[in-house]
Amino acid sequence: MVRQSVGAQFQQSSRAQSAMLGFVILIGMVATVSTGLFLVAGETVTSLEQSSEQERVETAFVELSQQMSTASSNADVLQSMDLEVGNDGAIVKKETGNITVSSDALDDDINLTIGTIEYEGEDGTILAYQAGSVFRETGNETRVLSSPPIYYERTTETLTLPVVTVSGEQDLGTGSVGISHEETETFRESSVVENESVTITVQSEYYRGWESYFEQQAGDTVVRNIDHDTQTVEVQVGYLSVDEAFEDGIVVSENFDDFDNADVEDGTVREGAMPELDPIIEEMIDDHEDDDSLPTTDGTIAGNKTYFEDEITIDSEDELVVDTSAGNTTIIADGNTSIEGELVADPGGTDHELRMYTTGHFDIEGGNISVTDGNAGQLQLYGTSDTHVGIGPGKSSFHGTIYAPRDEPWGDTENEVFHQGQCSEQVCMQSNVDFTGALIASSANVHSASVNFEYDDELENNDIDLYPETYSLPPQLTYLNVAHHEVNIDNRGR
Repeated sequence: MVRQSVGAQFQQSSRAQSAMLGFVILIGMVATVSTGLFLVAGETVTSLEQSSEQERVETAFVELSQQMSTASSNADVLQSMDLEVGNDGAIVKKETGNITVSSDALDDDINLTIGTIEYEGEDGTILAYQAGSVFRETGNETRVLSSPPIYYERTTETLTLPVVTVSGEQDLGTGSVGISHEETETFRESSVVENESVTITVQSEYYRGWESYFEQQAGDTVVRNIDHDTQTVEVQVGYLSVDEAFEDGIVVSENFDDFDNADVEDGTVREGAMPELDPIIEEMIDDHEDDDSLPTTDGTIAGNKTYFEDEITIDSEDELVVDTSAGNTTIIADGNTSIEGELVADPGGTDHELRMYTTGHFDIEGGNISVTDGNAGQLQLYGTSDTHVGIGPGKSSFHGTIYAPRDEPWGDTENEVFHQGQCSEQVCMQSNVDFTGALIASSANVHSASVNFEYDDELENNDIDLYPETYSLPPQLTYLNVAHHEVNIDNRGR
């Protein structure tokens, strides 16, 4: 008889227990991994479902804005659509904000209430329809999904502002909705604004979205003020008042392009449109073409009179000093002005001014323009809407003001006096340029890091006259197409 030893039996028993224990652990691991995979998969599916639902709602809200716009202009036809707002639905809120149109030329402000249709996703993301726009808000970030039908056409000077608001307060569920026009209020008695800009102020919980919209449409500088406490954003369109000329460093109606390291102070650049001087300058040409010409371009000439030239050239070795101590002095050029030497206005401690008007271009290449013991307002250059201005290349300085705005778009027209062939703005500066004063034009380009632009603070609240009081510009008229449309929306069959 063969007998197993106690030790052998113990080893077999241990191996059996180890195998069983390993099997149990394996089962536990598989269960744990399976549970983890199930949880991860569940979270992924939930996230995908939320994302898919949000995309459907976004698409529905953009279509909703289009249907609301159609209903606002058609009182006879009931609009309908299938609205996707998830399981929780959306909320219609009446009078959640307002849009105000104001101008010094209006007897009364135009106040328009606005309502909101809101959807909130499970992740806290909010989609909101408001006054023709659709916003998506996540935390402190607001994105524009659909732009409101608000626009300003500078060439026709027309502001179109149709504000669509929702009536009633109710819940909306997923399914068919009916959209109907309730009423429209127009403001024909306030249809024209003369010689003044127009300010649009939006007060809304979604003011950040409105800010983003206006910046996308017209650039940062059109936004004049943001008040986070009152949730308002204020923008300005139309002509700026001529009384505001030179109260900002650079005012452009189109674009400003600056080199990354150029020394242009923050807040110096503003977007806005000033009236062209073309008819004034043309009339001045006709009135003064028989006046005395400049007696010299290298020496001192008497002020308190008007000089007329076809073209003006101050060579690199020349210095023209205009003694304005006896009174204001005007130089008119029916052609280009080129300054490679020096042009100096010397008011002799008075507040008298030197004004230069031209139908041509200003080319300041290696030249220096300055005021002796005075401020930038005492040396003024005026051009037409077709005037090209080049300052540099080469060490150049300018102390004064330049005024040459333009109504029509400048586009990508190459600057004719900027010899590098790399600038397509109306005013171009490059290479060791020191500019102190103010500039008004359609567009400007600071083309190198060595340009230093500094606003002359003495121009604030100035009383500079852009042209002699014997002349006058035709009135600038801004046409307002403002309407307030009230539209009702509800689930059909409810």
